[in-house]
Amino acid sequence: MQQHSLLQTKLYIPPIRPELISRPRLIEQLNAGPPTRGDLSHAQDVFPRALTLISAPAGFGKTTLVSEWVQGMGGTTPPIAVAWFSLDEGDNDPARFLAYLIAALRTIEASIGKGVLSALQTPQPPPPEAVLISLLNEIAAIPSRIILVLDDHHTIESSLVDDALAFLLKRLPPQMHLVIITREDPHLPLARMRARGQLTEVRASDLRFTSSEAAQFLNQAMGLDLSADDIAALEGRTEGWIAGLQLAALSLQRHKDATSLIQSFTGSHRFVLDYLVEEVLEQQSESIQTFLMQTAILDRLTGLLCDAVRFGGAESPGSSEGTAVAGPDSGQTILEMLERANLFIVPLDEERRWYRYHHLFADLLRQRLDQTQPEQLPGLHRRASEWCEQNGLIDEAIEHALRAKEFKRSAHLIEEQMDAKWQCGAHEELRHWLDELPVELVLSSPELCIFRAWYLFASGQQDEAERFLQTAESAHDSSTDRDNGTEAQPSTKVPSSNLRMLQGRAAAIRAFMAGFVADVPAIIQQARQALDYLPEQEVTWRSTAAVALGDAYGLRGDMVSAYQARLEASKLCRAAGNIYFLLVANSKLAITMREQGRLKETITICQRQMQIAQESGLSQTGIVGGIMAIWGEALAEVNDLEQARQLAASGAEMTEHGGPLSALGWSHHCLMRVLLSCGDLEGMAELIQKTEKIDRESNIPPWIAKQMTTWQTRLQLAQGELDAASRWTEEGGFKLGEKPRALREIHFFSLMEYVVLTRTLIAQKRLDDAIQLLQLLLETAEIGGRTSRVIEILSLQALAHQGAGDTTRAMDALERALTLAEPEGFVRTFVDEGPPMARLLYEALAREIAPEYARRLLAAFPMPEPEHNGPPNTQSPESDLIEPLSERELEVLQLISEGLTNPEIASRLFLSPHTVKTHARNIYSKLGVHNRTQAVTSARAWGILPST
Repeated sequence: MQQHSLLQTKLYIPPIRPELISRPRLIEQLNAGPPTRGDLSHAQDVFPRALTLISAPAGFGKTTLVSEWVQGMGGTTPPIAVAWFSLDEGDNDPARFLAYLIAALRTIEASIGKGVLSALQTPQPPPPEAVLISLLNEIAAIPSRIILVLDDHHTIESSLVDDALAFLLKRLPPQMHLVIITREDPHLPLARMRARGQLTEVRASDLRFTSSEAAQFLNQAMGLDLSADDIAALEGRTEGWIAGLQLAALSLQRHKDATSLIQSFTGSHRFVLDYLVEEVLEQQSESIQTFLMQTAILDRLTGLLCDAVRFGGAESPGSSEGTAVAGPDSGQTILEMLERANLFIVPLDEERRWYRYHHLFADLLRQRLDQTQPEQLPGLHRRASEWCEQNGLIDEAIEHALRAKEFKRSAHLIEEQMDAKWQCGAHEELRHWLDELPVELVLSSPELCIFRAWYLFASGQQDEAERFLQTAESAHDSSTDRDNGTEAQPSTKVPSSNLRMLQGRAAAIRAFMAGFVADVPAIIQQARQALDYLPEQEVTWRSTAAVALGDAYGLRGDMVSAYQARLEASKLCRAAGNIYFLLVANSKLAITMREQGRLKETITICQRQMQIAQESGLSQTGIVGGIMAIWGEALAEVNDLEQARQLAASGAEMTEHGGPLSALGWSHHCLMRVLLSCGDLEGMAELIQKTEKIDRESNIPPWIAKQMTTWQTRLQLAQGELDAASRWTEEGGFKLGEKPRALREIHFFSLMEYVVLTRTLIAQKRLDDAIQLLQLLLETAEIGGRTSRVIEILSLQALAHQGAGDTTRAMDALERALTLAEPEGFVRTFVDEGPPMARLLYEALAREIAPEYARRLLAAFPMPEPEHNGPPNTQSPESDLIEPLSERELEVLQLISEGLTNPEIASRLFLSPHTVKTHARNIYSKLGVHNRTQAVTSARAWGILPST
């Protein structure tokens, strides 16, 4: 939603009419209510309730009542600021709704939402919850009280918008109050709010005019002289319905026999209204009737627009050089007359330049026009479209052109707006326009085909998307002028230079389509073709293609090429000033550097992207959620588990509410790794179930579900469920006799699967198979520059060789792993392997292999849970870690495990009994135990002693 296209008339508080019938009983009802919003609810600067709901059918004076109420807020102490937002059907687009919501709030505080407005202009705007979190934080910092009014909420049908409102209500700051005006109850937790005393309600039964209010309205405001009986009869016939009373009064002003007319009113509200509108229209002059009927097609009225619709711009009477002047037939004169006559017209600004008809009145006028003069509709909409186009209201111009069924002209206007709309993230609006166009017309325009294909692909209709892409590419060179000077004619042929650009865009879309199914060769081919074809000025599309190319190399496991492609994408985005796509590219860079083993740089780039996102108002987007998860996983590797879990969990939640599907998949992968390092196996199981649920309900890339299956097996191994893990091995179709070349060409996620397969083989004691497979996987990881995976594979090699009794080869593999890991500070790759790795590290200490690093790693191993009912461990949290045992302590511990007494140990080692006793105390302290039995049990649990 582009900020300059926001209609300010949607943000004006409707003015109070001179003939207003004040309704103090309802004002009192709105102001009433006991304090119910927590400990601060008695304070002067907070509201007692969160929500006021004004819900009633059309014509019950809902907006007028709230307008009177809020305009009296200026006299409160301290004053209450009021923001007003009149909704319409277009606000079903969450991005547009949020943009207008921010604009409304900025009428009372200009700095509100400055950052998130730019986020809403991105191709993938942040989820509504993310925008609202930012807004709520800003509102909470404002000391003054705020009332936010949402008028005509019944026009909202989007569950996403209602979900956003529910989110807003649940977290509403205590100094803010929400008012919803609607014909139908919104889809909000009203019952719960009602039970908690958080809701003030005004219904149709409250809004109906009482007899005294009806008498005041009819006789004073409308200038009638009705008897008490006539007023009572009319009030009874209309049931206090204000619109019915107003329509009746307009008719009665021209009737001599008021009593007989009143007695003729029968039927439901709808029939009464039909009758009254007919009566009112018939009493107007022919020119006014014509004006009302012809201008009813407009959502908003201004004098010159009305003249253009009625006469066409060139024939508009009383107009000159784009400004309205006085004249009995000019639109402005008639609008002002209609306002004075109370003919259901509402001013939208203080200057009385823009108006709208009462919604119900407009609906009925349109219905009558459609029934009586349908042949006029195309011409009226066409003239409205032309005027809107000439005056820069392009969105409205497109809507009227579509209603006029002037699809060729609509297509021309849409083509001119497509790039801007797509780049600023107005996807729902653009998708709606394309859906309204006949398919054959879209197929006749290469430009329209491209964008239609994008939305078909995004909704999972890849075959249809491909059909539109092929049509776009089938255009040929033509010298035909696309605009004959009267009406735009989308052509099936385009100049060769434009054709090449279209082919480049089509290739970029195909690259993403191939990425959906992880078809690496196709991604590379299409992305390279896109970059070859797209001109330099097509920066957004080129950066998109560059991101796809990086994904291809990443999926192939070639981290060097992936890094270069993603770095190029980052540069393109930075050159274009496109912060959103810059974050996308740099998130991919972070994934690449993490895989390359560059832990420190990974953490640094994630920190930098978070700062950029905060400065640009994008900190709550799904792509930033992915960055947070990547950052969290890197922190987990260096053993900062508390911050890692916080970041990864928050990031995963953000991606679940919106953003690229790749960010969702990767954030869940990162969170799984963090949960494993935290020992939260239950949390891992819950995350797997959540991902499976998302997969069932959405059209997400298959690699995400496959990745979770791999994690499921890793979880089963951690839980000791070897049979279940073995079934995955059998059902996965793995071929252990695979040729080395074939294994070297497996892609990114397949390597992860094979690494988990080796874990299963080790658990099954199939050590020869594991060792052979690990060597092939090691070569694959080394060729791809995947240092993190190399370290993991070497660690597993060490465990497999140790299990096979080959300590020398185990130490060789471990030494290589430690040498690669130490400069970047890897921790959890080793610690997560548990006691067997601890034993290997003790052996490394004994052989003086990376002794300082080995000690740091051993210190990171958590203590096992005690298996006794003795006194609790009173050590400080800092000592709840394995401290490496000295060589002499290891000797003493071995003899303790053999059952020797302290004197026997002293004799065997040529030590004094006191020295043995001192060594025993040190062993107990380092292992966090209290006796010999516990010491032996703990040492075996951590692999310091062999298991029995």
